[in-house]
Amino acid sequence: GDLKRRHLFINTMEVFLAHPLLRTIGRSLTLGPRLSSTNGNVNHYDNDELFEHLIVPYFNDEPGYQPSIIHSRPLSLWYTHPRKYSFAYFYGSTNRRMTRNYRIHRQYFLEEVAINWKKVGLIGGKPFILEKIGHDGGSESDIESGQHGEQTQKRYNQMKTYSQSVFCPTLPGDSPPQKRFFDVILAGCIPVVLVFNTNTKAANHLNSDGGRNDSERYGDFGKGDSKHNHTSWFSADSNGYTVQDSYPWAKHSSTLPPDREIDYESFVVQIYGGVKNIKPTLEALMENQTEIQRRQLELGKVAKYFTYGAGEDAHVYEDAFSMMLESVIYSLNSGKDYSG
Repeated sequence: GDLKRRHLFINTMEVFLAHPLLRTIGRSLTLGPRLSSTNGNVNHYDNDELFEHLIVPYFNDEPGYQPSIIHSRPLSLWYTHPRKYSFAYFYGSTNRRMTRNYRIHRQYFLEEVAINWKKVGLIGGKPFILEKIGHDGGSESDIESGQHGEQTQKRYNQMKTYSQSVFCPTLPGDSPPQKRFFDVILAGCIPVVLVFNTNTKAANHLNSDGGRNDSERYGDFGKGDSKHNHTSWFSADSNGYTVQDSYPWAKHSSTLPPDREIDYESFVVQIYGGVKNIKPTLEALMENQTEIQRRQLELGKVAKYFTYGAGEDAHVYEDAFSMMLESVIYSLNSGKDYSG
């Protein structure tokens, strides 16, 4: 039998950065994206045998976001906690390489703000935070204390600012997903993402001349249909991995029983049409406090699944690790023959 299928492999980095052997090895836990799925974008071993990736969240080591803390929050607190800011976005330096990868949308957003937000001081009646992160991980213009501190303090200040904000943009990075997405959820901030249409089954094939497929014909920006696995929060090109293939235990991912999968769209704000629509979308939502509270409540229901219990919290609470085990068991019992 195939020994690869008798083991569970742990890949502690994004698939893109992993050793080629780990990208195509049996059943494995990975930060994503997964390279085999239910949408036709299926990868195989050389002997044409299916392999499977199970996506897990990034690790957050902040003591204030351990499972005991998350579980102790009354569910009502997720939508009654006062927010000072309409949204918070921290960003790093721009560089030429951004034009060649998916971070370009972060640059587009900053350009949109510089050009069209000059006279905008408030979004929905609240100020917003847009801060550049220094090389030490701190903000170049400190928000809370007015002075530079240690990197850990800066990190604390960022998380604190997230917790004081209604929305937090999580624009495409080096790979789908990214750590920031899970951090803002733990802080109680609603993630804001760009939506791309993609057809990964078609886009992963080359044109007849051997060149890259013209994936724009399958979408680019536009209303996606996650039920049919066409929505990506990363890209519309051949690497436009769908939500199901990028986020842990996502709805329609077939990684858990359907009633246990996470419906990210119930709380994530999806921006259609590019960065120019971030401001009008958030302004409209800020006029609808009932909808904001609904999203915050849905977010609060699933936040516990994005924190790992450590020390005294280990193996005590329902958390990312317990969901990971549940997903592995579900995979083992999914009807596929992994016995070798």
